[in-house]
Amino acid sequence: MRRLWPLLFLLPACELQCGSRSGPLPSFDADHAHELILAYENLGPKPAGSEALARTSAWIKRELESSGAKVLIQEVKVKPPVGPEVLARNVIGQFDPEKKERVLLSAHYDTRPFADEERDPKKQKQAVPGVNDGGSGTALLLTLAHALKASRPNVGVDLLFLDAEDAGLPSHTNSYCLGTQAWAKNPVPVAYRARFGINFDMVGRIGATFPIEGHSGARAAPVVAKVHAAAKELGLSDYFPDQRASFVIDDHVYLMEGLGIPVMDVIHLTPEGRFPPEWHTLQDTSEFISRDVLKAVGQTTLRVLWNE
Repeated sequence: MRRLWPLLFLLPACELQCGSRSGPLPSFDADHAHELILAYENLGPKPAGSEALARTSAWIKRELESSGAKVLIQEVKVKPPVGPEVLARNVIGQFDPEKKERVLLSAHYDTRPFADEERDPKKQKQAVPGVNDGGSGTALLLTLAHALKASRPNVGVDLLFLDAEDAGLPSHTNSYCLGTQAWAKNPVPVAYRARFGINFDMVGRIGATFPIEGHSGARAAPVVAKVHAAAKELGLSDYFPDQRASFVIDDHVYLMEGLGIPVMDVIHLTPEGRFPPEWHTLQDTSEFISRDVLKAVGQTTLRVLWNE
């Protein structure tokens, strides 16, 4: 992610389209999500190409399979701007893969290889824990998989865990989201289509809210409307303020460009349009994770799915 751009557009008006539902709306288990956060943290920092990241992809696969998902893995070589070429693994968990009408939910699971936001130059070369920036989206998707094990919406659901997102340099925009760029060009499964998508990034911090990220408002307004309507139904609108925020280069941009489907980025931005203070530092740990925030985002997402 990882440039903030000034706000240029306002969110155009759009209408929410809802359909019938199948099966009861499940509850998002915030305690289970927090357990997964701790398990993710215990695996250590996970820069692209690292052994820790390979262990994490295997862990994600096991968790998805235990929830009844069909699991696919895409392996592709990518070249970060710093260091050698690495093998990236995108993990896809599919629920009801036979259904033609689908929704894509995504998050990256790698962590930044250097803590370049640390003030101490000696610390800037260390890999960050990435518990919020990487871990929270991962735990959220896995907890959604846990919920989908017992009950399903009318649409098929795909959970996409993206690799090599956070190894980029601010001076080279396209050096971020390398796993996403590869998957969007050659998706697995082949010729993948979805009604829309939601990408989750930094969705677990204490006190987090999720204003309308710039690209989401400009290019995925119907998805923003779905999320805001679902949050309103649940009394959770305070987490999703109708406030326009900065433009962020994140996975959703490349998913929209590569697949041509609207994708909203649910990402924590402060009222000033900045990332949380632990971003890209060694302080991005479970100390700052909130069950309530994870619950709000997860339950709203389930409501979105059941509204289709």
